[in-house]
Amino acid sequence: MDKIGIIGIGNMGEAILKSVLNNTEKYHIMLSEAKTERADYIKKTYGISAVSRPEELVQQSRYIILAVKPQDSRELLKTISESITDDKIIISIMAGVTISNIISAIGKPVKVIRTMPNICVKVKEGLMGLTHNSLVGNNELDKVHSILAPLGKIIDTGEELMNAITAMGGSGPAFFLLFLEAMIDAGVKMGIPRDKSKIISFQVIKGTIKMLEIEGLHPTVLKEMVVSPGGTTISGLAHLEEKAFKGNIIKAVEKAAKRAKELSL
Repeated sequence: MDKIGIIGIGNMGEAILKSVLNNTEKYHIMLSEAKTERADYIKKTYGISAVSRPEELVQQSRYIILAVKPQDSRELLKTISESITDDKIIISIMAGVTISNIISAIGKPVKVIRTMPNICVKVKEGLMGLTHNSLVGNNELDKVHSILAPLGKIIDTGEELMNAITAMGGSGPAFFLLFLEAMIDAGVKMGIPRDKSKIISFQVIKGTIKMLEIEGLHPTVLKEMVVSPGGTTISGLAHLEEKAFKGNIIKAVEKAAKRAKELSL
């Protein structure tokens, strides 16, 4: 039975823990959490005690998931470096911390997989960009895929695109939610009660996504199916185009990707 260690049991760490516990393949799990209150919650909720020393976890685990805040990564990596041997696989979900950052902090060549899950992994509909260095074997990569797959969709990519995927997948929900919030507010402004406006807006999004998935349509094609000459939709779309709606979305994603690069250690 493979041993998985998770260092840092915040929202993402807990989501991964749930995934591992519910996986059809069983693993031996170890946890390390610096905050006593959080460690107590995890023990009470999942019946798993966290070890106090992360190096102890690394010594006893083969797959080590690093789910701490990026600003805490340097100190952590130096602490566990001596415990990392050739057979161990480091799986980092630390935003902005590159593979070369990790290897540099550890001070020796190690197997590293870097992934960036978004908040939707909490409901098993997440998006995860995933990259790795050349030391990781195919069997090891397949194992990590099986660990993470229940959380959502995995996009294998080169590390050069991780910041872009972080912007789209990680920041994207916030951009989408701002649009959804505006739709709900528009309904309220026109006199629709907020609870009903929320239901309408949710169903519009849900139905549109389902059509795209089931019918395999390109968004442009589906949009054209809604637009009729001289109708209500084209009137609204023309206003959005005048305000550079599409261009502003593109710029927002680019800004988020740029910031992700700036935050890299």
